[in-house]
Amino acid sequence: MNKSIFFDVDNTLVCREENTICESTIKAIEKLKNNNVKVAIATGRSLAMVKQEEFYKMFKTIISANGSLITVNDEVIYKRYMDKTKVRQLLTYFEEKDIPYCIHLLTESKGKIEDSWVKNFSEKYNMPLSALEENVLDQIDEYEIFQINAHIKDEEIEAMKESYESFSFVKLIDVEEGYDIFNKSCSKGSAIKYIKENEINKDMMYYAFGDGFNDLEMFNEVDYSIAMGNGCDQLKERASYITDHINENGIYNALKNLNII
Repeated sequence: MNKSIFFDVDNTLVCREENTICESTIKAIEKLKNNNVKVAIATGRSLAMVKQEEFYKMFKTIISANGSLITVNDEVIYKRYMDKTKVRQLLTYFEEKDIPYCIHLLTESKGKIEDSWVKNFSEKYNMPLSALEENVLDQIDEYEIFQINAHIKDEEIEAMKESYESFSFVKLIDVEEGYDIFNKSCSKGSAIKYIKENEINKDMMYYAFGDGFNDLEMFNEVDYSIAMGNGCDQLKERASYITDHINENGIYNALKNLNII
């Protein structure tokens, strides 16, 4: 049976403490490709963020912005950007409350680069940002925004979710009071479902590697799910298999033990 494997990026492919990808992971990906196993990225990151990483060239298929955008060989095959009216309402709230945030477009990411939270977010994810315009609210109609990141206090998040029901708010594991915000109708799982439905070869077994909360939906759409040893407990509970920590050759060891490489 043919195989297709989806890899989360942060703390699955890439260790964010050092912003590096393990040599064993690179070796494993190359072995998969040599064995004609399809490999793809499925990440909460925007496409612009992914393209800032050297390893992205190893993959033809990239699911980005938590399933809001799918590209194959840099060609967009699916996109669903955030509703512009609701984005305007959300960013107006952020501006009024002086809440730090970043927006992610198709080819670039923008943020209030002078803010300490935004600086920390940028450094943590190795993500250069363009400066957000002072009149950003006047620019919304010109933008296709696929994702927003914001510093939202834990005590405020439930009210935010109620006010903006069409958006998903997913907590970032390694950024203090940081959230991914994107279309609720999109997820890594919905993107994988789209790919499966449009796959010519129906004799395919699907696998996924992940570590965080936004990988839960992805695990629901694959035949075999692998949680990283450094992953969150909720994901591990849903996994078919728990591998080693990212820094202990987790991806390579799982693929080897599962007889895929």
